Amino acid sequence: MSDTTSARRAPGASRGLHLGRVLGAPVLLAWSWFLAAVVITVLFRPWLASVRPDLGWGTWLVAFAYAVLLFGSVFLHELAHAVAGRASGQRVAAIELNVWGGLTRFEPRIEEDSVRAATTSFVISIVGPVVNLVLAGIGWGAVQFTEVWSVPWLLLMALTFANLALGVINLLPGIPLDGGWALQALLWRATRSQYRGTIVASWVGRLIAVAFVAWSLLTPLLAGRRPDLVTVLWMSAIAIMLWVSAGDAATHAKRARRMETYDLSRVIQPAIAATGDADVEQTLAFADRALTGSGPGAARPVPLIVVLDETGLPFGLLDRHAASQVIAAPGPPAQVRDFVRPFGAWIGVPRDITAPHLLESLTHRPKAEFCLVMDGSTLTGVIDLQEFFDELLAD
Repeated sequence: MSDTTSARRAPGASRGLHLGRVLGAPVLLAWSWFLAAVVITVLFRPWLASVRPDLGWGTWLVAFAYAVLLFGSVFLHELAHAVAGRASGQRVAAIELNVWGGLTRFEPRIEEDSVRAATTSFVISIVGPVVNLVLAGIGWGAVQFTEVWSVPWLLLMALTFANLALGVINLLPGIPLDGGWALQALLWRATRSQYRGTIVASWVGRLIAVAFVAWSLLTPLLAGRRPDLVTVLWMSAIAIMLWVSAGDAATHAKRARRMETYDLSRVIQPAIAATGDADVEQTLAFADRALTGSGPGAARPVPLIVVLDETGLPFGLLDRHAASQVIAAPGPPAQVRDFVRPFGAWIGVPRDITAPHLLESLTHRPKAEFCLVMDGSTLTGVIDLQEFFDELLAD
């Protein structure tokens, strides 16, 4: 499974054990993996005990070894996604192993050529399941040279069929499965609409979720048997994950579509820059003259004043309310630096930047709180990024 990092979250911010780095990205073992390892061990051990009762308590060790080796296959699956993405020029943010298998995160990148982007997405999506099918083939070949019912034979057989199942299931054409993202890429390429491809593939994913539950119930009933409770619960858990993930993908697609046509001028507040030693009364008067029109209905929003430090870099906003009160009172002239409200991290962008490119820029400054809009070397506006996100991501 592959994904991109959120613009509001630092790449690789998942919680878990850091196992190292591959392709410059951290490999994370989420805490939920241990739950999955326990479940797999508990479910696999009874079968081992039935075919190799002589192993005794050793069946627990063999079952746990199977869980570890299975997640080794999952890691190779995710590594294939990462290698394919890196080969296409994308930066890998993190590879994560978790209770549901794994996830490869890529840093967002704006690709102007939609056909090329769709093709890249298809290749990245499809290579993971292909690796599982190749591993299944290798495992089947190795089984032929292994003593029947030996521990290596049992592990190889289990891994062979597990990889076959992982490959086939992940090729099902519904989001969030890899086959779903491949279908999305094909529809994206055919229709030139990433949004339409995501919506269709997410609905197919919901149908697959329902099919998992239906299969666990109807298959035994049609055979005249009662459904197995463990199988029904396991399939239901997978179905819930698929349904929720498909819904999230559809929601994100709607937001991405909104982002493509989002008018940043809606959240850009006009602004000018002022040095800290400037006279505050003169600065306020200049700002109002520069950005306030004349005549009925011509007034523009009250401009913000960004205060520069001694090195010429922005470090805060002028508190107009406090400055106005001091100006009205008798006393010596005050300076701009006396009324500064320091702001946090900021990022500078050109005046003609689009919303998608702004989000891409923010992946490199995930803690930025303000965006300073520049026309060449001249400050023209400020974007409060919290306000931007609240409006852009509102349902």
